[in-house]
Amino acid sequence: MIYFAFVYSQLSYGIKIYGNTHSTYLNSLMVLNNKLLRILQNVARDTHVIDLYYNYNTLALPDLHKYYILLFMHRFFHHKELPHIFSTYFVQNAEIHSHNTRTKEEPHVKLFSSTFGQRSIKYKGPHLWSSLPEQFISFSSTIFHLEIFGQF
Repeated sequence: MIYFAFVYSQLSYGIKIYGNTHSTYLNSLMVLNNKLLRILQNVARDTHVIDLYYNYNTLALPDLHKYYILLFMHRFFHHKELPHIFSTYFVQNAEIHSHNTRTKEEPHVKLFSSTFGQRSIKYKGPHLWSSLPEQFISFSSTIFHLEIFGQF
């Protein structure tokens, strides 16, 4: 399909980084993407955006950003296959304190006072990971990929 060859591949490349920007900066990209989907699907201008993405089995930019961050977190905790630079990005709560809590195995959510910090992957990653249902965290990569995609 033309969309996945020329558009989706460009959108998904680096979305973990550029998706952290303020939504007003992404707005023109989202509008352009919606227009392209309408043109490629040959549908009316008043067609709901959700239907456009559903027909192509893809995600809108904000959801695509969350999806790729969750895949990043899964790789970090289950495969340890990320570059060494990310080794200190996330730590489990058990490494922060010695209290025996229900969340000791979850990643520690760093607190940021600015919205800039709250848009960073150091904040969003653990925050999104902690919001997942418990059974998702233990899934293998293939099942995790499918189940997370179905959540959006």
